[in-house]
Amino acid sequence: MDRDTLASPVKSNMLALMKTGSSPALRAVLPATVAALALFLAACTYDAPLETGSTIPIDPAVLGTWQAVDPGNDEPETMVILPFSPHEYLVHYPARSEDGMYFRAYPIKVAGVACVQLELLGTLKGRETGRARFQVANYRITDGRLEIRTLNEALVSDELSGTEALRAAFTAKASEAELFTNPGVFTRANL
Repeated sequence: MDRDTLASPVKSNMLALMKTGSSPALRAVLPATVAALALFLAACTYDAPLETGSTIPIDPAVLGTWQAVDPGNDEPETMVILPFSPHEYLVHYPARSEDGMYFRAYPIKVAGVACVQLELLGTLKGRETGRARFQVANYRITDGRLEIRTLNEALVSDELSGTEALRAAFTAKASEAELFTNPGVFTRANL
C-alpha cells in the first residue's frame, strides 16, 4: 500500500512495501490485510493530497456496505462507506478485521477528472501520522458493482513531494487512458 503497487504478484511486492518509508503503524497492518488491499488499495501513496478539501457533494450511490468480489474467498473483505459530512465520506476497510483502516475521503475534480481523495486516518491501534498516507482513486457503479481504480504511479510518481508537484503531474497526465489502474470490484453486502 505504500511505494509499490499491490498488484500482481502480491507476494513479491509485499517485501518491497515493508521496506519503504511508511510509518510503523502502516507497516504493521500490511501482512494481515495484503490480499484485501490488493483489491482496493493497490495504490501508491503520496505525502500530500492532490486537493486539500472539497465542496463537491458526496455520491449517495456509494454509501453502504460492500463486499470484495473474490471467488476464492468464502469470507470476502467488507468495506463500509458512510457519509461524514455533505462533502466527505468515512471509509472503513476491511471492516470486519481488527486491522481495518479508516479513511477520510472526499470527491474532487482536477483537470476535468472526477476522482476521490483518500487520507488514511488510522486503525484501531491509533492515528496514522506517517508521511505517505494520501491516495487518489476513481470509481464507477455498473450493474450493482462498484469498481474502484487507483492512481497509476507509472504516470504520476509517488516520489513527488507536495500538493503542487502532485497536481502538476496529475494535470499533465489527465488525458491518459491509464491514469487510474488496478481495479477492485465490490458488490452490495448481504449482511
